[in-house]
Amino acid sequence: MRDLPAPLHVGEEDIMRLLKVPDVEHLLYKVRYLNKYIEEEFMFKVGLSFHPGRSDARMLKPTFKVPESPAPVPKAASKRQLSRCTELEAELTRALNEWNVKFVKIKYLQGEYKRKYGQETREAKVDLERAQAMIIQLREDQRASGEKVAVLEAENKRYQTHIAEKEAALTSFESLRVIEDFKKSIAFNIIIQDHVQEAHDHIYEIEVKALEQQCLDDGFIRGFLKGVHLIQQKIGVEVEEMTHSQASDDFPPGSDGDEIESEQQKVFALEADDEVVDIE
Repeated sequence: MRDLPAPLHVGEEDIMRLLKVPDVEHLLYKVRYLNKYIEEEFMFKVGLSFHPGRSDARMLKPTFKVPESPAPVPKAASKRQLSRCTELEAELTRALNEWNVKFVKIKYLQGEYKRKYGQETREAKVDLERAQAMIIQLREDQRASGEKVAVLEAENKRYQTHIAEKEAALTSFESLRVIEDFKKSIAFNIIIQDHVQEAHDHIYEIEVKALEQQCLDDGFIRGFLKGVHLIQQKIGVEVEEMTHSQASDDFPPGSDGDEIESEQQKVFALEADDEVVDIE
Protein backbone atom coordinates (compact mmCIF):
# COMPACT_ATOMS: atom_id res chain seq x y z
CA MET A 1 0.00 0.00 0.00
CA ARG A 2 2.97 2.32 0.52
CA ASP A 3 3.65 2.25 -3.28
CA LEU A 4 0.21 3.54 -4.16
CA PRO A 5 0.15 7.13 -5.48
CA ALA A 6 -2.71 8.19 -3.19
CA PRO A 7 -4.29 6.82 0.00
CA LEU A 8 -7.25 4.54 -0.45
CA HIS A 9 -10.58 6.16 0.37
CA VAL A 10 -13.97 4.48 0.45
CA GLY A 11 -16.84 6.91 0.22
CA GLU A 12 -20.09 6.69 2.12
CA GLU A 13 -22.06 6.42 -1.08
CA ASP A 14 -20.11 3.29 -2.01
CA ILE A 15 -20.86 1.66 1.35
CA MET A 16 -24.56 2.53 1.10
CA ARG A 17 -24.75 1.20 -2.42
CA LEU A 18 -23.14 -2.13 -1.56
CA LEU A 19 -24.80 -2.73 1.79
CA LYS A 20 -28.40 -1.71 1.36
CA VAL A 21 -29.63 -2.08 4.95
CA PRO A 22 -32.01 0.25 6.79
CA ASP A 23 -30.18 0.11 10.17
CA VAL A 24 -26.86 1.69 9.21
CA GLU A 25 -27.37 5.16 10.69
CA HIS A 26 -25.76 4.27 14.04
CA LEU A 27 -22.82 2.69 12.26
CA LEU A 28 -22.36 5.84 10.24
CA TYR A 29 -22.51 7.90 13.38
CA LYS A 30 -19.76 5.84 15.00
CA VAL A 31 -17.62 5.99 11.87
CA ARG A 32 -17.96 9.76 11.73
CA TYR A 33 -17.20 10.06 15.43
CA LEU A 34 -14.13 7.89 15.03
CA ASN A 35 -12.97 9.97 12.07
CA LYS A 36 -13.47 13.12 14.09
CA TYR A 37 -11.45 11.70 16.98
CA ILE A 38 -8.62 10.59 14.72
CA GLU A 39 -8.57 13.92 12.95
CA GLU A 40 -8.46 15.90 16.18
CA GLU A 41 -5.70 13.64 17.53
CA PHE A 42 -3.74 14.12 14.31
CA MET A 43 -4.27 17.87 14.43
CA PHE A 44 -3.13 17.95 18.07
CA LYS A 45 0.08 16.16 17.20
CA VAL A 46 0.68 18.41 14.24
CA GLY A 47 0.12 21.44 16.46
CA LEU A 48 2.71 20.19 18.91
CA SER A 49 5.22 19.70 16.10
CA PHE A 50 4.68 23.23 14.81
CA HIS A 51 4.35 24.94 18.22
CA PRO A 52 6.78 23.31 20.70
CA GLY A 53 5.90 23.80 24.38
CA ARG A 54 2.18 24.32 23.66
CA SER A 55 -0.43 21.59 23.99
CA ASP A 56 -3.40 23.66 23.00
CA ALA A 57 -4.64 22.41 19.63
CA ARG A 58 -7.96 24.26 19.77
CA MET A 59 -6.58 26.77 17.31
CA LEU A 60 -6.85 24.04 14.61
CA LYS A 61 -10.35 23.93 13.19
CA PRO A 62 -12.00 20.57 12.40
CA THR A 63 -12.70 19.74 8.78
CA PHE A 64 -16.35 18.92 9.33
CA LYS A 65 -18.95 18.93 12.06
CA VAL A 66 -19.95 15.63 13.64
CA PRO A 67 -23.71 15.24 13.46
CA GLU A 68 -25.67 14.68 16.62
CA SER A 69 -26.41 11.18 17.78
CA PRO A 70 -29.85 9.83 17.07
CA ALA A 71 -32.41 9.30 19.85
CA PRO A 72 -31.61 6.51 22.32
CA VAL A 73 -33.11 3.11 21.78
CA PRO A 74 -33.96 0.28 24.26
CA LYS A 75 -31.22 -2.19 25.39
CA ALA A 76 -32.62 -5.14 23.44
CA ALA A 77 -32.77 -3.05 20.36
CA SER A 78 -29.31 -1.69 21.06
CA LYS A 79 -27.89 -5.25 21.42
CA ARG A 80 -29.44 -6.25 18.13
CA GLN A 81 -28.13 -3.10 16.54
CA LEU A 82 -24.67 -3.75 18.04
CA SER A 83 -24.59 -7.28 16.68
CA ARG A 84 -25.84 -6.01 13.39
CA CYS A 85 -23.17 -3.30 13.39
CA THR A 86 -20.52 -5.89 14.14
CA GLU A 87 -21.70 -7.96 11.21
CA LEU A 88 -21.79 -4.90 8.99
CA GLU A 89 -18.30 -3.90 10.13
CA ALA A 90 -17.01 -7.37 9.27
CA GLU A 91 -18.68 -7.24 5.90
CA LEU A 92 -17.31 -3.76 5.28
CA THR A 93 -13.82 -4.87 6.30
CA ARG A 94 -14.01 -7.84 3.96
CA ALA A 95 -15.31 -5.67 1.11
CA LEU A 96 -12.60 -3.10 1.81
CA ASN A 97 -9.91 -5.79 1.68
CA GLU A 98 -11.28 -7.08 -1.61
CA TRP A 99 -11.28 -3.56 -2.97
CA ASN A 100 -7.73 -3.05 -1.82
CA VAL A 101 -6.61 -6.25 -3.59
CA LYS A 102 -8.37 -5.24 -6.78
CA PHE A 103 -6.94 -1.74 -6.55
CA VAL A 104 -3.41 -3.11 -6.17
CA LYS A 105 -3.91 -5.40 -9.14
CA ILE A 106 -5.26 -2.53 -11.20
CA LYS A 107 -2.33 -0.29 -10.33
CA TYR A 108 0.11 -3.11 -11.14
CA LEU A 109 -1.54 -3.74 -14.48
CA GLN A 110 -1.54 -0.01 -15.14
CA GLY A 111 2.19 0.16 -14.47
CA GLU A 112 2.85 -2.83 -16.71
CA TYR A 113 0.75 -1.28 -19.44
CA LYS A 114 2.67 1.99 -19.19
CA ARG A 115 6.03 0.21 -19.29
CA LYS A 116 4.99 -1.97 -22.20
CA TYR A 117 3.25 0.58 -24.37
CA GLY A 118 5.02 3.75 -23.24
CA GLN A 119 7.90 3.32 -25.68
CA GLU A 120 5.54 2.42 -28.51
CA THR A 121 3.43 5.45 -27.67
CA ARG A 122 6.46 7.73 -27.77
CA GLU A 123 7.60 6.23 -31.07
CA ALA A 124 4.10 6.64 -32.47
CA LYS A 125 4.11 10.29 -31.37
CA VAL A 126 7.46 10.84 -33.07
CA ASP A 127 6.19 9.18 -36.26
CA LEU A 128 3.04 11.25 -36.08
CA GLU A 129 5.02 14.47 -35.73
CA ARG A 130 7.25 13.45 -38.62
CA ALA A 131 4.21 12.59 -40.75
CA GLN A 132 2.58 15.92 -39.91
CA ALA A 133 5.77 17.78 -40.86
CA MET A 134 5.92 15.79 -44.11
CA ILE A 135 2.28 16.60 -44.86
CA ILE A 136 2.95 20.29 -44.29
CA GLN A 137 6.00 20.15 -46.56
CA LEU A 138 4.04 18.28 -49.23
CA ARG A 139 1.28 20.87 -49.09
CA GLU A 140 3.80 23.65 -49.53
CA ASP A 141 5.43 21.79 -52.41
CA GLN A 142 2.03 21.15 -53.95
CA ARG A 143 1.15 24.82 -53.72
CA ALA A 144 4.48 25.80 -55.25
CA SER A 145 4.05 23.15 -57.96
CA GLY A 146 0.56 24.46 -58.69
CA GLU A 147 1.93 27.95 -59.15
CA LYS A 148 4.69 26.66 -61.44
CA VAL A 149 2.18 24.64 -63.46
CA ALA A 150 -0.04 27.71 -63.85
CA VAL A 151 2.93 29.75 -65.09
CA LEU A 152 3.99 27.00 -67.50
CA GLU A 153 0.44 26.61 -68.82
CA ALA A 154 0.20 30.36 -69.48
CA GLU A 155 3.60 30.28 -71.21
CA ASN A 156 2.57 27.24 -73.27
CA LYS A 157 -0.66 28.94 -74.29
CA ARG A 158 1.28 32.02 -75.40
CA TYR A 159 3.68 29.88 -77.42
CA GLN A 160 0.83 27.94 -79.00
CA THR A 161 -0.83 31.19 -80.08
CA HIS A 162 2.45 32.46 -81.53
CA ILE A 163 3.05 29.18 -83.37
CA ALA A 164 -0.49 29.20 -84.77
CA GLU A 165 0.01 32.72 -86.12
CA LYS A 166 3.34 31.76 -87.68
CA GLU A 167 1.85 28.62 -89.21
CA ALA A 168 -1.04 30.58 -90.70
CA ALA A 169 1.30 33.15 -92.23
CA LEU A 170 3.71 30.47 -93.43
CA THR A 171 0.88 28.40 -94.93
CA SER A 172 -0.43 31.29 -96.98
CA PHE A 173 3.07 32.22 -98.14
CA GLU A 174 4.08 28.63 -98.84
CA SER A 175 0.93 27.95 -100.85
CA LEU A 176 1.61 30.89 -103.13
CA ARG A 177 5.28 30.01 -103.47
CA VAL A 178 4.51 26.36 -104.20
CA ILE A 179 2.06 27.35 -106.91
CA GLU A 180 4.63 29.65 -108.53
CA ASP A 181 7.32 26.99 -108.29
CA PHE A 182 4.96 24.46 -109.82
CA LYS A 183 4.19 26.75 -112.72
CA LYS A 184 7.89 27.44 -113.25
CA SER A 185 8.71 23.75 -113.08
CA ILE A 186 6.05 22.92 -115.68
CA ALA A 187 7.35 25.59 -118.05
CA PHE A 188 10.93 24.47 -117.48
CA ASN A 189 10.01 20.85 -118.13
CA ILE A 190 8.30 21.84 -121.36
CA ILE A 191 11.39 23.77 -122.48
CA ILE A 192 13.68 20.88 -121.57
CA GLN A 193 11.49 18.42 -123.43
CA ASP A 194 11.54 20.65 -126.50
CA HIS A 195 15.33 20.88 -126.45
CA VAL A 196 15.66 17.15 -125.91
CA GLN A 197 13.33 16.46 -128.79
CA GLU A 198 15.24 18.85 -131.06
CA ALA A 199 18.53 17.26 -130.13
CA HIS A 200 17.08 13.82 -130.72
CA ASP A 201 15.76 14.84 -134.14
CA HIS A 202 19.09 16.45 -135.05
CA ILE A 203 21.05 13.40 -134.01
CA TYR A 204 18.73 11.05 -135.87
CA GLU A 205 18.34 13.11 -139.01
CA ILE A 206 21.95 14.17 -139.44
CA GLU A 207 24.37 12.02 -137.58
CA VAL A 208 22.54 8.69 -137.57
CA LYS A 209 21.55 8.86 -141.23
CA ALA A 210 25.01 10.07 -142.23
CA LEU A 211 26.51 7.20 -140.30
CA GLU A 212 24.18 4.76 -142.01
CA GLN A 213 25.09 6.17 -145.43
CA GLN A 214 28.78 6.00 -144.62
CA CYS A 215 28.43 2.42 -143.54
CA LEU A 216 26.66 1.57 -146.78
CA ASP A 217 29.31 3.31 -148.89
CA ASP A 218 32.15 1.69 -147.02
CA GLY A 219 30.54 -1.69 -147.49
CA PHE A 220 30.09 -1.18 -151.24
CA ILE A 221 33.66 0.02 -151.81
CA ARG A 222 35.10 -2.78 -149.71
CA GLY A 223 33.11 -5.33 -151.71
CA PHE A 224 34.13 -3.80 -155.02
CA LEU A 225 37.82 -3.90 -154.12
CA LYS A 226 37.51 -7.49 -153.03
CA GLY A 227 36.06 -8.34 -156.44
CA VAL A 228 39.00 -6.62 -158.17
CA HIS A 229 41.40 -8.58 -156.06
CA LEU A 230 39.73 -11.82 -157.10
CA ILE A 231 39.91 -10.85 -160.74
CA GLN A 232 43.63 -10.12 -160.42
CA GLN A 233 44.18 -13.52 -158.92
CA LYS A 234 42.24 -15.23 -161.74
CA ILE A 235 43.82 -13.47 -164.70
CA GLY A 236 47.21 -12.78 -163.14
CA VAL A 237 47.03 -9.07 -164.04
CA GLU A 238 48.00 -6.39 -161.52
CA VAL A 239 46.46 -2.94 -161.77
CA GLU A 240 48.99 -0.21 -162.16
CA GLU A 241 49.54 2.16 -159.28
CA MET A 242 47.54 -0.11 -157.01
CA THR A 243 49.33 -1.54 -154.04
CA HIS A 244 48.68 -4.86 -152.47
CA SER A 245 47.08 -3.26 -149.40
CA GLN A 246 44.62 -1.34 -151.57
CA ALA A 247 43.47 -4.55 -153.19
CA SER A 248 43.27 -6.47 -149.90
CA ASP A 249 40.22 -7.09 -147.83
CA ASP A 250 40.75 -4.10 -145.55
CA PHE A 251 40.51 -0.74 -147.31
CA PRO A 252 42.71 1.96 -145.77
CA PRO A 253 40.65 3.82 -143.22
CA GLY A 254 42.21 7.21 -144.06
CA SER A 255 41.11 7.13 -147.76
CA ASP A 256 38.75 9.91 -148.82
CA GLY A 257 36.17 9.88 -151.60
CA ASP A 258 38.48 11.26 -154.36
CA GLU A 259 41.10 8.59 -153.81
CA ILE A 260 38.50 5.85 -153.96
CA GLU A 261 37.01 7.34 -157.13
CA SER A 262 40.43 7.43 -158.84
CA GLU A 263 41.03 3.81 -157.98
CA GLN A 264 37.68 2.90 -159.48
CA GLN A 265 38.52 4.72 -162.71
CA LYS A 266 41.79 2.78 -163.02
CA VAL A 267 39.96 -0.48 -162.64
CA PHE A 268 37.34 0.47 -165.23
CA ALA A 269 40.08 1.55 -167.69
CA LEU A 270 41.79 -1.80 -167.31
CA GLU A 271 38.62 -3.61 -168.11
CA ALA A 272 38.10 -1.51 -171.26
CA ASP A 273 41.58 -2.39 -172.62
CA ASP A 274 41.50 -6.13 -171.98
CA GLU A 275 38.99 -8.51 -173.27
CA VAL A 276 36.27 -9.71 -171.09
CA VAL A 277 37.30 -12.56 -168.87
CA ASP A 278 34.61 -14.91 -167.69
CA ILE A 279 35.01 -16.00 -164.15
CA GLU A 280 34.04 -19.61 -163.90
